[in-house]
Amino acid sequence: MLAFTMGAVAEAQVEPETPTTPPSFHQDSWHVSISPYLWLVGMNGTIAVAGHEASVNQSFADIFSNLKFGVMGLTEVRRGQVGILTDLMYVWLGNEKAIPVQGLPGALNLNNNLNTLTLTPEIAYRLFAGNRGAIDLLVGIRYYHTSATIKATVSQIGQVSYSAADNWVDGIEGARFQVNLSRRVGAFFIGDAGGGGSRYSWQIATGIGYRLNRRWTSQFGYRRLYYKRQAGPNFGLDQTQQGLILGITYRLK
Repeated sequence: MLAFTMGAVAEAQVEPETPTTPPSFHQDSWHVSISPYLWLVGMNGTIAVAGHEASVNQSFADIFSNLKFGVMGLTEVRRGQVGILTDLMYVWLGNEKAIPVQGLPGALNLNNNLNTLTLTPEIAYRLFAGNRGAIDLLVGIRYYHTSATIKATVSQIGQVSYSAADNWVDGIEGARFQVNLSRRVGAFFIGDAGGGGSRYSWQIATGIGYRLNRRWTSQFGYRRLYYKRQAGPNFGLDQTQQGLILGITYRLK
C-alpha cells in the first residue's frame, strides 16, 4: 500500500521547544499541522471472497507496480492538553496476469482489484510535557471500507467474477511518546490496539524527526499495522502491512 501522507505516523511530531508544563486550554493558542508522507510498505496475509481464499504476499515493488491511485493525509488541531487528529487513507490496487493453461483455447486472464479506505479520528490528551519530550493518550475509532474483485477470463469460453465489499469500525486506544534528543532531533514511538468489527487490530510506529525550521519537520521511521476481519462466509481479511516511512510535517500555526 503506497500513499503520500504521514498518516497516523505523523502523530509523533518532534517538538523540541515543548514547554516545561502543558499549558491549559485557555492559556494556549490553536496549533494546526498537516503531514504528507511516503510509506514504502509491503503486505502479506489472506483475502477470502465468496468462499474463495487467496494469499497476498506483495513487496513494496509489487505494490508500486500495481498501484492505480493512492492518497492519505493527517491533520492535527491542538490547543493546550487536548488535540484532535484525523487520518484519511485511500488506496486502489489492481493487477492482471495471463496464465497459459494446457487444454484451454486461450490464456487464463486473472484480474484482481482491491480498494481500501481507512478513516481514523482520535482525541489526544497530553499527560506530560517537558524539555525532554511529551506523552499523549490516544482514544478514537478506525473506520474501514474494503472492496475486492477477482475476475477470471478465458477467450472463446467466457468470464467468471467474484466480488465483495465490507465496512466496519474498531475502537482503538493507544499512546504516543516523544523524546527530544537535541533542539532539532527527536525520536517518537506510537502504539495502539483495539477491536470491534475486527477480531483484533494493532499498530506500532517508531522513528526519528529532524526540525528544519519553525514550520517544517522531516521524519524517517518504520510502521506496522495488523488487522483480522471475518464478515460471514463471503468476505474475510487477515493482513499485515509494514514498511519504512519518509515524511514531512508542516505547521500552519
